[in-house]
Amino acid sequence: MPTKPLAAKTVAALKHRAQDGGVDLGVTEEGASSLFRVFDAIRELHMAGERPTRERIIALTGLKPTTVDDRIKALRGEGLITSEKQSYTPLEQHAPAQAVSVTVLPDGRYKLERGDDVVLLVPAEARQVGQLFAGKSMEASALERAQELQAQVLMQAQQLREAQRKLDAMAANLRRRNVDQLILDV
Repeated sequence: MPTKPLAAKTVAALKHRAQDGGVDLGVTEEGASSLFRVFDAIRELHMAGERPTRERIIALTGLKPTTVDDRIKALRGEGLITSEKQSYTPLEQHAPAQAVSVTVLPDGRYKLERGDDVVLLVPAEARQVGQLFAGKSMEASALERAQELQAQVLMQAQQLREAQRKLDAMAANLRRRNVDQLILDV
């Protein structure tokens, strides 16, 4: 899910240094630092209208829980995120959404209204805008599907653990019966 480039101030703040002055917090030779990955995950989840919780960040980044905790602590220390009710909010946010509407005019043009702003589009421009926003629609759909799949996977994992627990109990019970039978046979 592409995000807008980070502001220069944010990039500078993300060059976090350890207390001893050395570069810290997961800068790797292979690619982006884990700090950037955690911050991007928080931003993406927030922009998608989700609550960026610790568990969702771990799932999205694939990082270890302790690594995510360290990066969240650093991001909070740098003033880039805030925490509220066990979720995190990036401080670089868009302005609140305004009402948006599209009206098809009798002459075939489209009137796109956002708050007090009005843009008239000819059909070719409307098609271009539609193609650009189709990606956002697909992104939202994919995110919703991923959430559904994650919920299913968690439910199936819980069912598997329960089945394994029952199987272990049955195996232990069978072993006890076999031992009892051996004792009776002797």
